[in-house]
Amino acid sequence: MDLRVTYADGSGADVTVSAPDFVAFESEFNRSVAKLGTEIRFTDICWLAWHRLKRAGETADFDMWLNRLDGVEIQEAAEPVPLGPSLSIS
Repeated sequence: MDLRVTYADGSGADVTVSAPDFVAFESEFNRSVAKLGTEIRFTDICWLAWHRLKRAGETADFDMWLNRLDGVEIQEAAEPVPLGPSLSIS
């Protein structure tokens, strides 16, 4: 999951949430990440972004980080780019 973090001072970061973040989410909230597709909360995406940044050593305390936050957005997956016409071997 790709997220864009924007801070109140106008700075930001793009983060990619991965397996360690999802496992930590399930442990922290006792909820399956499978439910994120149908009942995602803003708190969920904020926590996932924070956890990824925490793992990178860029932040520590969730509440202090949240107080600096302006928003977090889920980034759409890019459409695959065609590589060109298919080649056939005869």
